[in-house]
Amino acid sequence: ALLGRGGRPRPPPQQSGDTFTVSAVDFRDEESVEAFVARVEESSGPVALGVHNIGANVQFSVAETTPQVFRKTWELAALSSLHFARALGARMASRGEGTLIFTGATASLRGAASFSAFAAAMHAKRALAQSLARELGPQ
Repeated sequence: ALLGRGGRPRPPPQQSGDTFTVSAVDFRDEESVEAFVARVEESSGPVALGVHNIGANVQFSVAETTPQVFRKTWELAALSSLHFARALGARMASRGEGTLIFTGATASLRGAASFSAFAAAMHAKRALAQSLARELGPQ
């Protein structure tokens, strides 16, 4: 299943024999993510690999970073990671197999001028992924 930014599904790559499900899902909403994963597994079978590649890269000075910008950036990077992990992690753990991958950014390790919201959100995403690895990995 391929998802795109801004609620726009991405066209699938054209490769012989591959099939794709294309959907627009708001990963900030837990029910939407859960419903999406259930639809994918119902139509295509168990998900063996999930890749979370939502980053929400924004560049604003601290003075320009409103609480709304900070919150939305955190929701897109960190909260969506939690919804993704909850929807897939339990299913994978019950089957005893599966892989979750979270993409990151240098901002998850260190902040930079005008990237306070992005750095905070990506650091939260990284910390969540590390916690999940220690919790779900042994399962």
